[in-house]
Amino acid sequence: DVNYLRKLEAGFSSFVGARHGVAVNSGTSALHLAIAALGIGPGDEVIIPAFSMISTALCVIHNGATPVFVDVDPYSWCMDPERLEAAVTDKTRAVIPVHIYGFPADMDRILALARDYNLYVIEDAAEAIGTIYRGRMAGSMSDVACFSFFANKPLTCGEGGMMVTSDDHLARKASYLKDVAFGQPRFIHEDLGFNFRMSNLSAAYAYASFEELDETIKAKVENARQYAEGLSSLAGITLPPMCGPQSRNSHWMFGILIDEKKFGRSKFETRELLKAVYSIETRDFFYPLNRQPAIIKQGYASCHQSFPVADRLWNEGLYLPSSAGLTAGNIQLVCDALFKLQNA
Repeated sequence: DVNYLRKLEAGFSSFVGARHGVAVNSGTSALHLAIAALGIGPGDEVIIPAFSMISTALCVIHNGATPVFVDVDPYSWCMDPERLEAAVTDKTRAVIPVHIYGFPADMDRILALARDYNLYVIEDAAEAIGTIYRGRMAGSMSDVACFSFFANKPLTCGEGGMMVTSDDHLARKASYLKDVAFGQPRFIHEDLGFNFRMSNLSAAYAYASFEELDETIKAKVENARQYAEGLSSLAGITLPPMCGPQSRNSHWMFGILIDEKKFGRSKFETRELLKAVYSIETRDFFYPLNRQPAIIKQGYASCHQSFPVADRLWNEGLYLPSSAGLTAGNIQLVCDALFKLQNA
């Protein structure tokens, strides 16, 4: 039988530019495993952006550590390095920059700050398979990085993920912990592990998807180019941030911001009309983590906290249909619908 787990781990880690890959059953599990393998737990703080999927916070909380939220940069929508530095305390052990919607975080500044304060860096690259930052692949720049192979990702097996690292010790520890920390003899457990295993069947599915990855990313980048071209003259619309030289936004999702005053309609009204009138499905941006009821109830955030950029992204942000299978005609239909809604 072919060991697709090993093929996937070796192939994907090589694609990223890391020495080791540890396949798991979800991107959330990958983040949880990374925190555990680094030994981060009670009494420790981990700085994360307020604008992200809740998994970025859950991995910290479920390991007993405390998430510390910071606002994001208004241009990149990723962690603001200046806010990061202001949030560091003597309890801070790590920082988790998120490459949001495929756009790379400002890793040079984040890595420099991490070195200054002796912090681990965990890249949350769940949305950034194929993203490039100044010539370096997302996932290759940190102590450990985590990816998602969820159904809507460019590399998928329905549900799955991968932790990558170039640290031999971390890779061994993560592989051990994800497999319920089996010891020698097998049923003697010295540590509390997790059942985060990916099956060989899921790995086979993921490996088939991996073989098509370059074409999938190419299609998403081209779709984004067509969207940007079609919407560039539409008043009140902010397009996704652009990458500089040697960088690439892999455009997991094509997100836009809608300025209600300039566009003439709110983001929420626009979403409703796109669906009701044109049968076009869209999705909201992430709700700020510091405003999540579950996180407030547990005492990790306060309703009095305010992160203006994260709040603006929620209030104004939506992402348009972003499948790699979109045609030019599909994209034109979406662009035309937005122009009609503004002029109606």
